[in-house]
Amino acid sequence: MYDSNSPDWWKYGVVYHIYPHSFKDSNDDGIGDIPGIIKKLDYLKELGVDAIWLSPVYSSPMVDMGYDICDYQNIDEHYGTMDDFKNLLAEAHQRGIRVIMDLVLNHTSDLHPWFLQSRSSRKNPKRDWYIWRPPRKGQKGKKPNNWITNFGKKAWRYDHKTKEYYYHSFFWQQADLNWRNPEVKEAMFDVMRFWLDMGVDGFRLDVINLIYKDKDLRNNKSRVFKKSEIHNRNQPEAYELLRDFRKLLDSYPGKTSVGEIYTPPPGDPFLAASFLGNGTDMLHMVFDFSLIFTLWRAPGYYKTLTGYYEKIPADGWPCFFLSNHDIGRSIRRLLWEWSKYERAKLHAVLLATLKGTPFIYYGEEIGMENVTIPKTHIRDLYGRLLYPFFRGRDRARTPMQWSDKPHAGFSKETPWLPVAGNYATVNVKKQQDDSNSILSIYKSLLALRKKEVALQKGDITFLGKGENNILAYSRVYGQEEIIVLLNFSRRKKKYKGAFGNAALLFSTHKSTKLSETGVVLQAMEGVILKRSLAG
Repeated sequence: MYDSNSPDWWKYGVVYHIYPHSFKDSNDDGIGDIPGIIKKLDYLKELGVDAIWLSPVYSSPMVDMGYDICDYQNIDEHYGTMDDFKNLLAEAHQRGIRVIMDLVLNHTSDLHPWFLQSRSSRKNPKRDWYIWRPPRKGQKGKKPNNWITNFGKKAWRYDHKTKEYYYHSFFWQQADLNWRNPEVKEAMFDVMRFWLDMGVDGFRLDVINLIYKDKDLRNNKSRVFKKSEIHNRNQPEAYELLRDFRKLLDSYPGKTSVGEIYTPPPGDPFLAASFLGNGTDMLHMVFDFSLIFTLWRAPGYYKTLTGYYEKIPADGWPCFFLSNHDIGRSIRRLLWEWSKYERAKLHAVLLATLKGTPFIYYGEEIGMENVTIPKTHIRDLYGRLLYPFFRGRDRARTPMQWSDKPHAGFSKETPWLPVAGNYATVNVKKQQDDSNSILSIYKSLLALRKKEVALQKGDITFLGKGENNILAYSRVYGQEEIIVLLNFSRRKKKYKGAFGNAALLFSTHKSTKLSETGVVLQAMEGVILKRSLAG
């Protein structure tokens, strides 16, 4: 059984990612808030969630929806008050649900007091808290180097008052901190202590591989993708910083961390796993994006998963996600409209049974989809700047679909983003009493994960390489073996094996038959079996 009091709870529990702007509106202003989250804690408990990860709720001008922070030790008024947050901690902990905060260490808002002081004068004590450089060759318009932002624009912003440029990895309103200044590290570690002392259970670290830049600000080599040629990310100093971060976190028993190590398709499991260090001295977990870039074929999933597992250090711990607030919802990446819900159920089985901590994005448990947002309603600055080539990330941030009431039961007023058009049929209320719904599938799987120790702690062994478009693997702990069979095909398939002594624990379908020669799997069926290895 799952032990919620274990210091290693984060290995065996389930984390639910909440995008606060869109989860539940309690005061009918069209924006989700902390009291709204509190109202839905019982739902999360019933679902089987052990921790919630909140996208940033700190004070922010909301240029980048909270990832531009102007006060790390306060709650934004959109979401409520500090008392509301403390109440959330208390109510969540009372239900055995932990709270993980999103922490943005790479940059602050340009309205943060630190940056306002930094840009006030070249001689200001906080000038060196950010990355400032004069124009190249002293000529205005010549940027210090050729670095670009994560969305392809020039990454240096000229300040007319002090006649220098500052560096920003993202929007110009998000100035990058200079972590080579020890005062920055001291201030940010104080921020962490502030929240840990309050009772927060850990941190998700945003774009943590960007935190250090080349000390000489060398140009990146154009059209060269070797890591050694990219100088504004993946610097070795980041590893040393995370070792100090881990020491701080370990001084608070039972806390955890997960780092975002984003790399373009097809992902880079080696880079991601490197931020685990030896498995005990850096991050507790890291997000590798390879799985979400994998095409829908069992051999491809086998290759991606084994590639990731091979890179994890012996004492390290994997984690998995299929959707998030930047990349979008997995159900729309499955391409085939006719089978999207069956594929979503198969994804649920995968997420719940792999060795590693599953992260569920809000609404994933009911099959919420990406939504096409009209140009006039786009809120994401990426979408507004790059339209129509890229319409932004709002598509995966639409209001949670609680019921078939107006605005999907999210709010009584018009929400900040349009609700998905299918909310009348895809919602929590409709799925709660349907034993075959995606929500019921998730509930059953998460309950099974809590019950079966092999699904929490068992080693994983792949049974083949995805032949016949069936992904098969076993989880073994002690004398118990759990076998997972996932048919990625749109056709009925037979998986050959002697399963006469196995018991059927779960199936996404109702017609699974075991025999001495194998298991017949329906199209898109996921099956979980259990057998004893004793005697």
